[in-house]
Order: sequence, then structure tokens, then C-alpha cells
Amino acid sequence: MSRKLFVFATLFTIVMLVVSACGPAATPVPPTQAPAATKPPAPAATLPPAPTAKPPEPTKPPAKKTFIFGAQGEPVCLDPTIITDGISGRVTNQIFEGLVKFDGNTTNVVPSLAEKWETSADGKTWTFMLRKGAKFHDGTPFNAAAVVKNWDYWSNTKNPLHDIQVKAGQTFEYYEAQFGGFDGDSLITKVEAKDEATVVFTLKDPQGPFMNNLAMFIFVFWSPTALEKAGKDSCKTPVGTGPFKFVEWKADQYVKLEKFADYWDKANVAKVDEVIIRNIKDNSARLNALKAGEVHGVEGMEPDTVKALKADAKFQIILRPPNNTGYLAFNYKVKEFQNVKVRQAFAQAINKKAIVDAFYGGLGMVAKEFIPPSLWGYNDKLADYEYSADKAKALLAEAGFKDGLKEITWADGKKTPLELWYMPVSRPYYPNPKDIAEAMAADLAKAGVKTELKTVDWTVYLDKRKKGELPLYMLGWTGDNGDPDNFICYFFCMDAKDTPIAREGFVADKEVSDLLKKAAITIKQADRAPMYQQAEQLVHDKVLRLFIANNQPPLAFSAKVKGYVPNPTGTEFFNTVEVLP
Repeated sequence: MSRKLFVFATLFTIVMLVVSACGPAATPVPPTQAPAATKPPAPAATLPPAPTAKPPEPTKPPAKKTFIFGAQGEPVCLDPTIITDGISGRVTNQIFEGLVKFDGNTTNVVPSLAEKWETSADGKTWTFMLRKGAKFHDGTPFNAAAVVKNWDYWSNTKNPLHDIQVKAGQTFEYYEAQFGGFDGDSLITKVEAKDEATVVFTLKDPQGPFMNNLAMFIFVFWSPTALEKAGKDSCKTPVGTGPFKFVEWKADQYVKLEKFADYWDKANVAKVDEVIIRNIKDNSARLNALKAGEVHGVEGMEPDTVKALKADAKFQIILRPPNNTGYLAFNYKVKEFQNVKVRQAFAQAINKKAIVDAFYGGLGMVAKEFIPPSLWGYNDKLADYEYSADKAKALLAEAGFKDGLKEITWADGKKTPLELWYMPVSRPYYPNPKDIAEAMAADLAKAGVKTELKTVDWTVYLDKRKKGELPLYMLGWTGDNGDPDNFICYFFCMDAKDTPIAREGFVADKEVSDLLKKAAITIKQADRAPMYQQAEQLVHDKVLRLFIANNQPPLAFSAKVKGYVPNPTGTEFFNTVEVLP
């Protein structure tokens, strides 16, 4: 073999060995074993997590819309038929409703819980078709049975609920005055449910002001269920069908009401969620609360206050149509007051014009009779007594009191100093009772009459008046129904037995009483008006009472308040009120 061939063969052999060594070798099958561990792959590079969105804030309920009114004092009671005062009535007007009501700022009667009505030709039968679907605040349905049960509570002295109130010292004064008494004495002989939505009233005689009477703030309906449960505590637990329901009454502080969600009149549901009526007796304190924004509205102000608020754009003055009279009443259990010359001496001793000029801020006028000039039946021909201290002295001398009068004799012979009582709260007819009382006392002193001024808590004051315990006292009246019967008959009409009226200082004049009763059962206004004018002349000539002033009461509100509607009767509803932000 040549050298080149040998080298080639050798290289070839080496290459084959290398290739053979690199290829797979045939090996026996190894025994079963766990696979070799392998390295996990390196983690991939990651970005920080994206921030998660915050959960939405929980939706806050809208702030309550609240209307706060500053009242002149504490309510006496919240059972409408056993109250007589406007402070209590302001609260109950929001809670209760009757068959009919007054329309807006008038005394025109419109439907409420009755949708319509009809009367017989003789005026003795009245049929009311009731609204369906209305409910009381406790869920009890309003129906004819509820009307009948309420009426029986007011009129039937044998009704256990009526009886328990009388035994607790309460009276149903308005029912007795407007309908002639209770049981068989009542003008209304029967109230019956014809069916669930129809109630029928039967009267002994027709009554001219019947529909206006029904619209008054006292003839409104309780839930029969709640009334039964309340018993003698009905003053504290009112339950009606109105746009607001009762929440709480904190004595000497406030009454709180809340919107009634199931109110039947969907077009007139309350525009605010709650109402708070605060008890602020002092005129200045009420004004300060209004200025500080602690209340949205007030009643009862000094004359200068009205002028100042009128000039301030942050406030507004709303005038209630004039329908009131402030008076000075005699107690006829006092022997001296049984003498007409003594009473006339008082009439001529008091300078009414000076009082009106000083205390009514240009909104008052001198009263010469009970019926205000805005009401039909007013006697514009009646001439008032002349103010004259000298003539008053002369009349006292003629009556046997040439040295004046400072002591009185009661019917039982007891002698006491002559006290002049004034109310502790501002009222529409007496905006500042204490100052007015002081002015009267000063006038009387000039005529030789010495008086001691007295007052007491409002509830006690009214109770003393009701029992005939006040010898000479200031009070007044805001008409309730736009009818003169409610002004003059309420005070001078005796019951069927001609009993002297304790709540009116035991006044007892049969001539006046009979004339007014005749006017009440006469239907045509043209026939009734002269009877009231004649009665006013008789009251004046006999000096049965002294009438001091009529007033157009001002109410003050924040400029944010909208929708408050003043009514001549003072029956005003808060469901129309808005308080703007």
C-alpha cells in the first residue's frame, strides 16, 4: 500500500470512530425510575398591579325638609273637640280633617273627607257622600262608621269616652255652643251610616250656619281605634287623616309632626318632611329665634317689630284677614257688675283709641261691637260710648260708688280686691296683653277704679275662665266659620234651660239669647243679618261686655318660606309650605 493510501485509510478510520461515538448507542431498557428534577422556568418580569377603583360612596338620604314655627305658648290639648284655643288648634289642623273645610284664604266651604252632599227641601236632612280610600295614620279606614263614632263621642253624655273626659275636667264646649247642647238638647237628633261611604245627619230645625260649622277646626275626625285606645289621654295622642302625623310633644319645648306618606290627597301631600312647632312665649325671644334662623315663622309681635321686618329683605310679613275682637268681660257673680251703670262707667273710662294707636302698629281698629266690620251682620249704625273719665266717675257715683271702686262682692258675700286678669300669651286680638292691661288699669284709675293686675299660666287661665272664676278679664275671639252666629251666639246664647253661662262669666240675658237662637235657625242671610244687628245693639245698650279692638294679625316669615296661606279663621295648613335652601 502506498504511503498516500495508508494515510487516507487511517483518516477514514478515525472519522468513522468519531461519528460512531457521537451516535446513539443501543442500551438495555433501564429499570423504572422517577424522572430527573427539572429547573422551573424563570418567572417572567411583571408590572405592579393596577390600582383597583374605589367602591362608590353609599348614597346619602336627602336631608329632611323641616318647617319650624314659633308659637306664642304651649298647646292646651291635642284632642280637637275639647279645645278652644288657637295655639292648640294650629297643631291639630295639621293632623285632623273634617267632612268639609275652608278654601284657601276664605270662609267658603269646599269638600274634604266628604266628596259631595245634598240637603232636603226643609233643610233638616243632610246626606254626605264620603271619600273612598282615605286612611287614618294608624291604618284604620275612614268611613261612615268612623263619622258616627266620632259624633257620638262629642254629643252623647252616656258615651264612655265622653263621660271619662268630663270626669277628668274636660268639656265639649264648642259642640254645646254650636249645636245647642248634648243628648236631647242637641239640634242634631241623629247621625247614621247609610252605607260605608254615606252618612246622614237629621236636625230638629234647619240651621243657617250648619255647613260653616262643619268646616270649623274642632269638628274633625279621630281614628276610632286610636280614640278608644287613648281614652282620657286623648290630649296627648292625636291620630287623624291629615297630611301630617303626630310624632312627639315635649312639654314646654315643641310638638313634632312628620309627613304622612299614605295621605289620600296626592295632589296636596306635604312639601316638607317634618314640622316642629316650638313654644316660645316671649315676643322678643320669638323674634330673636326668627332672626337667628332657629324658626322659619312666628306669630305675635310688637308693632315696631312689624315695621322693622317689613324693611328687611331677609323676612316677609303676611297679614291674616281681619276676623277677631279683643274684649273685657265682666263676671256677673260679682254684685257690683250686676249694675249697668257700673258697667257703663267702665266702658267710658277706657281710652280704646289710645290703646289701638299705641299697641297695634297701625293694623288695629277700635271695636264697638263683637262682630268685626269685615263680617256680614255688623251694625254700622251702632254708636260707641264716648271716652270720658269724668262721665265714668259720675256714673260710678250714681251707682253708689262716689269714692270709686277697689273692692268687689261675690254672690256668696265674700269681698276681694278688684282684679283685672290678662292673658300670659300674645293673641291676634291682643298682641301684647300685659302692656294693654296696664293701659286699661291706668285709664280705670283716672275714673276712680283701682285694679290689681293678675295673670297665670295659659292653660290655667283658660280653665279659670271656663269655671267662671275670673272677676274681670281680658280675652278675645277669632271667628271660626265666617258666620256671625259663631261670634255672638257662642257667647250669649244660653242652653235650652236658659242656664247662666259659667264660661262667659255667668252672663244670662234671655232677650239676647232668644233673638240669636232665632237667627241661627233662619236660613236666608238677608233675614238673619238684621237679627244680628239688633242683638249687637242690645248687647251694647246693656253693656254686657266691653269690646276693645279688632286687628289684622301679622305673621312674620323667613324670605325662604313659600306657600303659607293665611285664613281669616286662623285655620291654616302647613302642607302647602316650602322652605327653600
